[in-house]
Amino acid sequence: MPEIDRSEKGSLWRGALRSCISRFDPSVDVSAAEISEFPSFVGCSIGDTAHILIGSLSTADIGPYLAFATRGLASVLNLYVPPSAIPGVSASSFSAVVGALGLQGEGFEISVEVLMVEREGLKPVVGGTTLQSVIQDDIASREFLTHPGAAEVVEIVLGNRCEAFFIGDRMYVTHLGLEVARSIWVDGRLALEVGVGRNDRMARSWLKDPRTQDEQLKDVVQTVNRYRMGSSQFHPLARLATARWMRLAIQDDPSLISVQQLTPLELVRTGNWPTRGLWSLKTGSEFNDEDAIMYRGFDTSFEEDDLAFAIAIDSADALHVVGISAGVDLGAVAKLYEVARSLADQGRKVDGSILVVQERNRIVPIERLVNLAGFRLRSATLSPTWKKIDPE
Repeated sequence: MPEIDRSEKGSLWRGALRSCISRFDPSVDVSAAEISEFPSFVGCSIGDTAHILIGSLSTADIGPYLAFATRGLASVLNLYVPPSAIPGVSASSFSAVVGALGLQGEGFEISVEVLMVEREGLKPVVGGTTLQSVIQDDIASREFLTHPGAAEVVEIVLGNRCEAFFIGDRMYVTHLGLEVARSIWVDGRLALEVGVGRNDRMARSWLKDPRTQDEQLKDVVQTVNRYRMGSSQFHPLARLATARWMRLAIQDDPSLISVQQLTPLELVRTGNWPTRGLWSLKTGSEFNDEDAIMYRGFDTSFEEDDLAFAIAIDSADALHVVGISAGVDLGAVAKLYEVARSLADQGRKVDGSILVVQERNRIVPIERLVNLAGFRLRSATLSPTWKKIDPE
Protein backbone atom coordinates (compact mmCIF):
# COMPACT_ATOMS: atom_id res chain seq x y z
CA MET A 1 0.00 0.00 0.00
CA PRO A 2 2.17 2.89 -1.23
CA GLU A 3 1.80 6.31 0.32
CA ILE A 4 0.44 9.18 -1.75
CA ASP A 5 3.03 11.81 -2.70
CA ARG A 6 1.28 15.10 -1.96
CA SER A 7 2.81 18.48 -2.71
CA GLU A 8 1.15 20.28 0.19
CA LYS A 9 2.17 19.76 3.78
CA GLY A 10 -0.32 17.26 5.11
CA SER A 11 -3.91 17.01 3.95
CA LEU A 12 -7.42 17.55 5.21
CA TRP A 13 -7.69 13.84 5.96
CA ARG A 14 -4.70 13.98 8.29
CA GLY A 15 -6.24 16.85 10.23
CA ALA A 16 -9.59 15.08 10.34
CA LEU A 17 -7.96 11.93 11.74
CA ARG A 18 -6.24 13.92 14.48
CA SER A 19 -9.59 15.49 15.32
CA CYS A 20 -11.26 12.08 15.55
CA ILE A 21 -8.54 10.74 17.83
CA SER A 22 -8.86 13.77 20.12
CA ARG A 23 -12.64 13.35 20.21
CA PHE A 24 -12.25 9.68 21.12
CA ASP A 25 -9.65 10.31 23.83
CA PRO A 26 -8.72 13.94 24.64
CA SER A 27 -5.75 12.75 26.70
CA VAL A 28 -3.93 11.37 23.64
CA ASP A 29 -1.14 13.56 22.24
CA VAL A 30 -1.73 13.52 18.48
CA SER A 31 0.86 16.16 17.57
CA ALA A 32 3.66 13.62 17.08
CA ALA A 33 1.58 10.92 15.43
CA GLU A 34 3.11 9.61 12.20
CA ILE A 35 0.15 9.40 9.85
CA SER A 36 0.31 7.25 6.73
CA GLU A 37 -1.89 8.28 3.83
CA PHE A 38 -3.32 5.90 1.24
CA PRO A 39 -5.69 6.40 -1.67
CA SER A 40 -8.81 5.76 0.42
CA PHE A 41 -7.83 6.18 4.08
CA VAL A 42 -5.33 7.61 6.51
CA GLY A 43 -4.05 5.82 9.58
CA CYS A 44 -1.55 5.87 12.41
CA SER A 45 -0.59 3.83 15.45
CA ILE A 46 -0.36 5.35 18.91
CA GLY A 47 0.75 2.86 21.51
CA ASP A 48 -1.10 -0.39 20.90
CA THR A 49 -4.00 1.30 19.10
CA ALA A 50 -4.34 1.83 15.36
CA HIS A 51 -6.52 4.76 14.33
CA ILE A 52 -7.92 4.86 10.79
CA LEU A 53 -10.13 7.43 9.10
CA ILE A 54 -11.86 6.22 5.95
CA GLY A 55 -11.95 8.85 3.25
CA SER A 56 -13.60 6.78 0.53
CA LEU A 57 -15.31 3.43 1.02
CA SER A 58 -15.76 1.40 -2.17
CA THR A 59 -16.29 -2.00 -0.62
CA ALA A 60 -17.79 -3.02 2.69
CA ASP A 61 -15.03 -5.10 4.18
CA ILE A 62 -12.75 -4.40 7.07
CA GLY A 63 -9.81 -6.47 5.79
CA PRO A 64 -7.51 -3.71 4.47
CA TYR A 65 -7.81 -1.75 7.73
CA LEU A 66 -6.99 -4.84 9.79
CA ALA A 67 -3.98 -5.46 7.52
CA PHE A 68 -2.72 -1.95 8.30
CA ALA A 69 -3.33 -2.40 12.03
CA THR A 70 -1.64 -5.80 12.28
CA ARG A 71 1.35 -4.63 10.27
CA GLY A 72 1.99 -2.21 13.13
CA LEU A 73 1.32 -4.94 15.74
CA ALA A 74 -1.69 -3.09 17.14
CA SER A 75 -4.06 -4.92 19.46
CA VAL A 76 -6.84 -2.31 19.12
CA LEU A 77 -8.32 -0.76 15.99
CA ASN A 78 -10.47 2.36 16.01
CA LEU A 79 -12.14 2.86 12.63
CA TYR A 80 -13.70 6.27 12.00
CA VAL A 81 -16.27 6.42 9.18
CA PRO A 82 -17.75 9.79 8.11
CA PRO A 83 -20.89 9.87 5.92
CA SER A 84 -18.78 11.46 3.15
CA ALA A 85 -17.00 8.12 2.76
CA ILE A 86 -20.09 6.86 0.88
CA PRO A 87 -21.48 9.93 -0.87
CA GLY A 88 -25.08 10.14 -1.97
CA VAL A 89 -26.56 7.41 0.23
CA SER A 90 -29.36 7.68 2.76
CA ALA A 91 -28.76 7.58 6.51
CA SER A 92 -30.28 4.09 6.70
CA SER A 93 -28.03 2.81 3.91
CA PHE A 94 -24.98 4.30 5.60
CA SER A 95 -25.97 2.63 8.87
CA ALA A 96 -26.30 -0.73 7.11
CA VAL A 97 -22.78 -0.47 5.70
CA VAL A 98 -21.07 0.58 8.92
CA GLY A 99 -23.07 -2.08 10.75
CA ALA A 100 -21.55 -4.70 8.43
CA LEU A 101 -18.07 -3.34 9.17
CA GLY A 102 -18.80 -3.53 12.88
CA LEU A 103 -19.98 -7.12 12.64
CA GLN A 104 -16.95 -8.15 10.58
CA GLY A 105 -14.69 -6.64 13.22
CA GLU A 106 -16.15 -9.07 15.77
CA GLY A 107 -14.54 -11.96 13.86
CA PHE A 108 -10.93 -11.18 14.76
CA GLU A 109 -8.69 -11.45 17.80
CA ILE A 110 -8.14 -7.72 17.87
CA SER A 111 -10.44 -5.24 19.57
CA VAL A 112 -12.24 -3.37 16.79
CA GLU A 113 -14.47 -0.37 17.34
CA VAL A 114 -16.24 1.24 14.40
CA LEU A 115 -17.37 4.81 15.01
CA MET A 116 -19.56 7.00 12.84
CA VAL A 117 -18.23 10.55 12.59
CA GLU A 118 -21.07 12.97 13.23
CA ARG A 119 -21.24 16.71 13.88
CA GLU A 120 -22.06 16.06 17.51
CA GLY A 121 -19.19 13.63 18.00
CA LEU A 122 -18.36 9.98 17.49
CA LYS A 123 -21.13 7.38 17.60
CA PRO A 124 -20.19 3.74 18.29
CA VAL A 125 -21.63 1.30 15.76
CA VAL A 126 -23.62 -1.80 16.69
CA GLY A 127 -22.57 -4.63 14.38
CA GLY A 128 -25.19 -6.28 12.22
CA THR A 129 -25.61 -7.79 8.77
CA THR A 130 -28.22 -7.49 6.02
CA LEU A 131 -26.77 -10.54 4.28
CA GLN A 132 -29.03 -13.55 3.66
CA SER A 133 -27.57 -16.94 2.69
CA VAL A 134 -29.54 -19.25 0.39
CA ILE A 135 -28.37 -22.86 0.44
CA GLN A 136 -28.77 -24.38 -3.02
CA ASP A 137 -30.61 -27.52 -1.99
CA ASP A 138 -34.10 -28.82 -2.83
CA ILE A 139 -35.69 -26.17 -0.64
CA ALA A 140 -34.15 -23.38 -2.75
CA SER A 141 -35.72 -24.72 -5.95
CA ARG A 142 -39.10 -25.53 -4.43
CA GLU A 143 -40.52 -21.99 -4.62
CA PHE A 144 -39.25 -21.48 -8.14
CA LEU A 145 -40.82 -24.69 -9.43
CA THR A 146 -44.29 -23.56 -8.36
CA HIS A 147 -44.36 -20.88 -11.06
CA PRO A 148 -45.79 -21.38 -14.58
CA GLY A 149 -43.13 -22.54 -17.02
CA ALA A 150 -40.53 -23.25 -14.31
CA ALA A 151 -40.33 -27.00 -14.90
CA GLU A 152 -39.70 -26.49 -18.63
CA VAL A 153 -36.82 -24.02 -18.21
CA VAL A 154 -35.20 -26.13 -15.49
CA GLU A 155 -35.35 -29.14 -17.81
CA ILE A 156 -33.57 -27.17 -20.54
CA VAL A 157 -30.89 -26.03 -18.12
CA LEU A 158 -30.20 -29.46 -16.65
CA GLY A 159 -30.37 -31.04 -20.10
CA ASN A 160 -27.41 -28.88 -21.11
CA ARG A 161 -25.48 -29.90 -17.97
CA CYS A 162 -25.55 -26.39 -16.57
CA GLU A 163 -25.80 -25.38 -12.92
CA ALA A 164 -29.01 -23.73 -11.74
CA PHE A 165 -29.11 -21.45 -8.70
CA PHE A 166 -32.33 -20.22 -7.15
CA ILE A 167 -32.92 -17.05 -5.16
CA GLY A 168 -36.63 -16.62 -4.51
CA ASP A 169 -38.44 -16.68 -7.84
CA ARG A 170 -35.28 -16.11 -9.90
CA MET A 171 -33.05 -18.74 -11.48
CA TYR A 172 -29.47 -18.01 -12.49
CA VAL A 173 -27.72 -20.46 -14.82
CA THR A 174 -23.97 -21.02 -14.98
CA HIS A 175 -21.64 -23.29 -16.91
CA LEU A 176 -18.11 -23.83 -15.61
CA GLY A 177 -18.92 -21.03 -13.18
CA LEU A 178 -19.79 -18.48 -15.88
CA GLU A 179 -23.34 -17.13 -16.17
CA VAL A 180 -24.97 -18.30 -19.42
CA ALA A 181 -28.67 -17.58 -18.79
CA ARG A 182 -31.25 -16.46 -16.26
CA SER A 183 -34.98 -16.72 -15.89
CA ILE A 184 -37.34 -13.94 -17.00
CA TRP A 185 -41.08 -13.51 -17.11
CA VAL A 186 -42.73 -13.47 -20.55
CA ASP A 187 -46.52 -13.19 -20.77
CA GLY A 188 -47.02 -14.64 -17.31
CA ARG A 189 -44.68 -17.62 -17.78
CA LEU A 190 -41.03 -18.19 -17.01
CA ALA A 191 -38.58 -18.31 -19.90
CA LEU A 192 -34.81 -18.18 -20.36
CA GLU A 193 -32.83 -15.10 -21.25
CA VAL A 194 -29.67 -16.62 -22.75
CA GLY A 195 -26.26 -14.97 -22.96
CA VAL A 196 -22.97 -14.50 -21.17
CA GLY A 197 -23.50 -11.37 -19.13
CA ARG A 198 -25.84 -8.42 -19.59
CA ASN A 199 -24.54 -7.17 -22.95
CA ASP A 200 -24.80 -10.60 -24.58
CA ARG A 201 -28.30 -11.17 -23.23
CA MET A 202 -29.35 -7.73 -24.41
CA ALA A 203 -27.89 -8.22 -27.91
CA ARG A 204 -29.59 -11.58 -28.38
CA SER A 205 -32.90 -10.11 -27.25
CA TRP A 206 -32.64 -7.19 -29.65
CA LEU A 207 -31.64 -9.42 -32.58
CA LYS A 208 -34.57 -11.75 -31.80
CA ASP A 209 -32.63 -15.00 -32.23
CA PRO A 210 -35.06 -17.37 -34.02
CA ARG A 211 -33.61 -20.50 -32.44
CA THR A 212 -35.25 -22.26 -29.51
CA GLN A 213 -34.03 -21.54 -26.01
CA ASP A 214 -32.48 -24.99 -25.89
CA GLU A 215 -30.54 -24.35 -29.12
CA GLN A 216 -29.36 -20.94 -27.92
CA LEU A 217 -28.16 -22.39 -24.62
CA LYS A 218 -26.31 -25.21 -26.39
CA ASP A 219 -24.51 -22.62 -28.52
CA VAL A 220 -23.46 -20.54 -25.50
CA VAL A 221 -22.29 -23.63 -23.60
CA GLN A 222 -20.11 -24.66 -26.55
CA THR A 223 -18.60 -21.16 -26.67
CA VAL A 224 -17.83 -21.23 -22.96
CA ASN A 225 -16.24 -24.68 -23.29
CA ARG A 226 -14.04 -23.47 -26.14
CA TYR A 227 -12.57 -20.61 -24.12
CA ARG A 228 -12.71 -22.08 -20.61
CA MET A 229 -11.17 -25.45 -21.53
CA GLY A 230 -9.09 -24.29 -24.50
CA SER A 231 -5.81 -22.42 -24.70
CA SER A 232 -7.26 -18.87 -24.71
CA GLN A 233 -6.28 -18.24 -21.10
CA PHE A 234 -6.37 -14.44 -21.46
CA HIS A 235 -9.78 -14.24 -23.12
CA PRO A 236 -12.42 -12.68 -20.79
CA LEU A 237 -14.51 -15.86 -20.96
CA ALA A 238 -11.54 -17.76 -19.58
CA ARG A 239 -10.95 -15.34 -16.70
CA LEU A 240 -14.35 -14.21 -15.44
CA ALA A 241 -16.21 -15.79 -12.50
CA THR A 242 -13.23 -17.94 -11.57
CA ALA A 243 -14.38 -18.40 -7.97
CA ARG A 244 -17.60 -20.16 -9.03
CA TRP A 245 -15.55 -22.35 -11.37
CA MET A 246 -13.29 -23.26 -8.44
CA ARG A 247 -16.40 -24.10 -6.41
CA LEU A 248 -17.62 -26.40 -9.16
CA ALA A 249 -14.25 -28.20 -9.17
CA ILE A 250 -14.52 -28.74 -5.40
CA GLN A 251 -18.08 -30.03 -5.78
CA ASP A 252 -16.70 -32.54 -8.29
CA ASP A 253 -13.94 -33.54 -5.87
CA PRO A 254 -14.58 -32.41 -2.25
CA SER A 255 -11.37 -34.10 -1.12
CA LEU A 256 -9.51 -31.13 -2.62
CA ILE A 257 -10.27 -29.31 0.65
CA SER A 258 -10.63 -32.43 2.83
CA VAL A 259 -14.43 -32.51 3.09
CA GLN A 260 -17.06 -35.07 2.10
CA GLN A 261 -19.68 -32.92 0.40
CA LEU A 262 -20.04 -29.35 -0.88
CA THR A 263 -23.32 -27.50 -1.46
CA PRO A 264 -23.28 -24.07 -3.15
CA LEU A 265 -24.42 -21.03 -1.23
CA GLU A 266 -25.74 -17.87 -2.86
CA LEU A 267 -26.21 -14.53 -1.15
CA VAL A 268 -28.55 -11.56 -1.25
CA ARG A 269 -28.71 -8.30 0.64
CA THR A 270 -31.92 -7.19 2.28
CA GLY A 271 -33.02 -3.84 3.67
CA ASN A 272 -31.44 -0.54 2.70
CA TRP A 273 -28.14 -1.69 1.22
CA PRO A 274 -27.00 1.13 -1.08
CA THR A 275 -26.13 -0.91 -4.19
CA ARG A 276 -27.01 -4.19 -5.85
CA GLY A 277 -23.60 -5.58 -4.92
CA LEU A 278 -23.07 -7.81 -1.93
CA TRP A 279 -20.07 -5.83 -0.68
CA SER A 280 -19.26 -3.46 -3.50
CA LEU A 281 -20.36 0.13 -2.92
CA LYS A 282 -19.16 1.44 -6.25
CA THR A 283 -21.62 3.34 -8.36
CA GLY A 284 -19.39 3.38 -11.43
CA SER A 285 -21.56 0.74 -13.12
CA GLU A 286 -24.55 3.09 -13.07
CA PHE A 287 -25.38 4.65 -16.41
CA ASN A 288 -26.43 8.13 -17.37
CA ASP A 289 -30.03 8.70 -18.34
CA GLU A 290 -29.56 7.88 -22.02
CA ASP A 291 -27.76 4.60 -21.39
CA ALA A 292 -30.06 3.68 -18.50
CA ILE A 293 -32.98 3.52 -20.94
CA MET A 294 -31.03 1.14 -23.17
CA TYR A 295 -30.15 -1.22 -20.31
CA ARG A 296 -33.53 -1.09 -18.62
CA GLY A 297 -34.74 -4.62 -17.91
CA PHE A 298 -31.29 -6.19 -18.26
CA ASP A 299 -29.70 -6.83 -14.88
CA THR A 300 -25.96 -6.88 -14.34
CA SER A 301 -24.05 -10.17 -14.45
CA PHE A 302 -24.34 -12.73 -11.69
CA GLU A 303 -20.90 -11.92 -10.34
CA GLU A 304 -19.59 -10.41 -7.12
CA ASP A 305 -15.98 -9.69 -6.15
CA ASP A 306 -14.74 -13.02 -7.57
CA LEU A 307 -15.77 -14.80 -4.40
CA ALA A 308 -17.98 -17.85 -4.07
CA PHE A 309 -19.41 -19.53 -1.00
CA ALA A 310 -20.68 -22.95 -0.01
CA ILE A 311 -21.37 -25.15 2.97
CA ALA A 312 -19.40 -28.34 3.43
CA ILE A 313 -19.85 -31.48 5.49
CA ASP A 314 -16.75 -33.26 6.74
CA SER A 315 -16.22 -36.88 7.76
CA ALA A 316 -17.54 -36.13 11.27
CA ASP A 317 -20.76 -34.57 9.85
CA ALA A 318 -19.63 -31.11 11.00
CA LEU A 319 -20.87 -28.16 8.94
CA HIS A 320 -18.32 -25.68 7.61
CA VAL A 321 -18.85 -22.44 5.72
CA VAL A 322 -16.50 -22.31 2.73
CA GLY A 323 -15.29 -19.07 1.15
CA ILE A 324 -13.53 -19.42 -2.20
CA SER A 325 -11.36 -16.54 -3.36
CA ALA A 326 -10.03 -16.44 -6.91
CA GLY A 327 -7.76 -13.43 -6.42
CA VAL A 328 -5.79 -11.57 -3.78
CA ASP A 329 -8.52 -10.23 -1.48
CA LEU A 330 -7.58 -8.83 1.92
CA GLY A 331 -11.28 -8.76 2.78
CA ALA A 332 -11.93 -12.45 2.13
CA VAL A 333 -11.70 -13.50 5.80
CA ALA A 334 -14.00 -10.70 6.97
CA LYS A 335 -16.56 -11.50 4.27
CA LEU A 336 -16.41 -15.19 5.13
CA TYR A 337 -17.11 -14.35 8.77
CA GLU A 338 -20.12 -12.26 7.77
CA VAL A 339 -21.49 -15.16 5.71
CA ALA A 340 -20.95 -17.55 8.63
CA ARG A 341 -22.79 -15.16 10.93
CA SER A 342 -25.67 -14.85 8.47
CA LEU A 343 -26.08 -18.62 8.49
CA ALA A 344 -25.90 -18.73 12.28
CA ASP A 345 -28.55 -16.00 12.46
CA GLN A 346 -30.74 -18.18 10.22
CA GLY A 347 -30.50 -21.03 12.73
CA ARG A 348 -27.72 -23.12 11.19
CA LYS A 349 -25.14 -24.65 13.52
CA VAL A 350 -21.79 -23.65 12.04
CA ASP A 351 -18.88 -25.75 13.30
CA GLY A 352 -16.10 -24.01 11.40
CA SER A 353 -15.04 -22.18 8.26
CA ILE A 354 -12.61 -22.79 5.41
CA LEU A 355 -10.98 -20.15 3.22
CA VAL A 356 -9.91 -21.55 -0.16
CA VAL A 357 -7.35 -19.70 -2.29
CA GLN A 358 -5.35 -20.53 -5.37
CA GLU A 359 -1.78 -21.55 -4.68
CA ARG A 360 -0.37 -18.48 -6.42
CA ASN A 361 -2.48 -16.15 -4.23
CA ARG A 362 -1.39 -17.52 -0.86
CA ILE A 363 0.36 -14.42 0.44
CA VAL A 364 1.54 -13.47 3.91
CA PRO A 365 -1.00 -10.66 4.64
CA ILE A 366 -3.94 -13.00 3.96
CA GLU A 367 -2.42 -15.79 6.04
CA ARG A 368 -1.87 -13.25 8.82
CA LEU A 369 -5.59 -12.39 8.75
CA VAL A 370 -6.47 -16.11 8.77
CA ASN A 371 -4.33 -16.55 11.89
CA LEU A 372 -5.94 -13.44 13.41
CA ALA A 373 -9.46 -14.84 13.02
CA GLY A 374 -11.40 -15.17 16.24
CA PHE A 375 -13.66 -17.87 14.79
CA ARG A 376 -12.77 -21.44 13.82
CA LEU A 377 -11.08 -21.05 10.45
CA ARG A 378 -8.55 -22.94 8.40
CA SER A 379 -7.19 -22.22 4.95
CA ALA A 380 -6.93 -24.58 2.00
CA THR A 381 -5.06 -24.20 -1.27
CA LEU A 382 -5.97 -25.30 -4.78
CA SER A 383 -3.09 -26.24 -7.07
CA PRO A 384 -3.06 -25.04 -10.71
CA THR A 385 -4.49 -28.42 -11.82
CA TRP A 386 -7.92 -27.71 -10.31
CA LYS A 387 -9.39 -26.79 -13.73
CA LYS A 388 -9.08 -30.34 -14.98
CA ILE A 389 -12.74 -31.26 -14.72
CA ASP A 390 -14.93 -32.75 -17.43
CA PRO A 391 -17.16 -30.08 -19.03
CA GLU A 392 -19.33 -32.74 -20.64
